[in-house]
Amino acid sequence: MASDYKGKAVVFMGVSGAGKSTIGEMLGRAVHGRFLDADDYHSEPNKEKMKNGIPLSEEDRVPWLEALRNTLRRGLVDNETLVLACSALQKRYREILRSADPNYEPGSYASIVKFVLLDVGAEVLAARLVKRAAEGKHFMPAKLLQTQLDLLQIDEAEGILKVDATMDPDTILKTIQTYVI
Repeated sequence: MASDYKGKAVVFMGVSGAGKSTIGEMLGRAVHGRFLDADDYHSEPNKEKMKNGIPLSEEDRVPWLEALRNTLRRGLVDNETLVLACSALQKRYREILRSADPNYEPGSYASIVKFVLLDVGAEVLAARLVKRAAEGKHFMPAKLLQTQLDLLQIDEAEGILKVDATMDPDTILKTIQTYVI
């Protein structure tokens, strides 16, 4: 069933260091939408765990994802255009976010919440994370990268746009805009 809402949401997904926040902020500005960074919604205990190299458990992730879903839903109901940077590594996590669409039927993948995977090789990601840590720009250590790569699960049936995130950010943005607008 098509949604009655005019709002839309784009979720930039992928592992840490893929460029979700950078590209998400760019798209948010380009479409005059609201940019949300999922990292801002993590609890302090979650941030401390990650900072200390401890992967999050399901019990840590689900309330965080539900808070994101609720924020997206409020924006969609208000007909906003939302851009979210969120790892969303597993299909079940994306299902929580898709359900921000009040008309979403679980498992259908037909939602006004769309996903874009920023795809980058492990070597490039590791280099980005080391650089970011040296600059003091993020709490996620490079040693958790492999855990995230192991968790990443993509089902072609979901219709996720996969974009090579080693390209120039402006090229990535243009590629994505043709998909989401």
